[in-house]
Amino acid sequence: MIRSVFAGACRAPFVTASRATTYKVPALVHRFYSDKATPEAEPAQPTPSAKSAEAKQDAEAAPAISAQDVEKLKQSITEKDAKLKELKDAYLRSLADAENIRTRAKTEVENTKTFAIQKFAKDLLDTVDILELAIKHVPQEHLADKVANKSLVDLFEGVDMTKSNLLRTLERHGIETFDPLDQPYDPNTSHALYQAPIPGKTPGHVFAVEKRGYVIKGRVLRSAQVGVVLDASDN
Repeated sequence: MIRSVFAGACRAPFVTASRATTYKVPALVHRFYSDKATPEAEPAQPTPSAKSAEAKQDAEAAPAISAQDVEKLKQSITEKDAKLKELKDAYLRSLADAENIRTRAKTEVENTKTFAIQKFAKDLLDTVDILELAIKHVPQEHLADKVANKSLVDLFEGVDMTKSNLLRTLERHGIETFDPLDQPYDPNTSHALYQAPIPGKTPGHVFAVEKRGYVIKGRVLRSAQVGVVLDASDN
C-alpha cells in the first residue's frame, strides 16, 4: 500500500500582472506500510545466574530456625500424637462399652420374655405333684377290675388325662420335666432328702424320686427331690 504525502517543498514561480509572487509547492514523498501485524516482543527470560541470585536473596531474607525451635516443634508433635492416641483409645473403649450395654439389654429383654411365666409355672408344679400323688396311690389291682370299680377307673383316667394335659401346656412354654432315677446325684439339679445304703445300688446314685425336677429354657425351675444311695463303708 502506497500513500503520497507532502514531505518537502519546491519553489515554482508564478507571475501576475501586478507583481511577481513566489509560492512554495510541497513535494511528494512516498512511504511504504506493511499489511502484516508486527509481532509482539517476547518477555525476556531470566538467565540461570539471575535465578540463582534471586533464590539466594530469598534464602537470606527467610528467618533462620534455631535448633531450639526444632526441638520445640518435635516435642509439640510428640505431645499431639500422644493426645491423639489417648483420644482414640477412649473412643474405642466407649464403642466397646456401648456394644456391651446393647448386648446386656438385649439379653435381659430376651430373659424377661422367656422367664416371664417362671413364678406362675412354679406355682402350677404343686398342682402337678398333687395329681401325680393321687395317681400313684391308687392300687393297681383295683384298676384291673374295670367292671366292679368302673367309677374309680374313670376317676383315675380323668386325673391322669388332666395331669398329662397340664404337662403338655407347660412344655409348650418351654418347661420340661426330668427324672434323675438311677443317675449320679447332681446337687445342681437335685435335692437329696435322705440317704440310705441300698444293696445292689451304686453309692452316690439316685434310688428314689419323690418329686420330679423341672427346667425352663435350660434353667432349673425346681430341683428334683430324691433319695441317694449311701456308701456302707462310710458308717
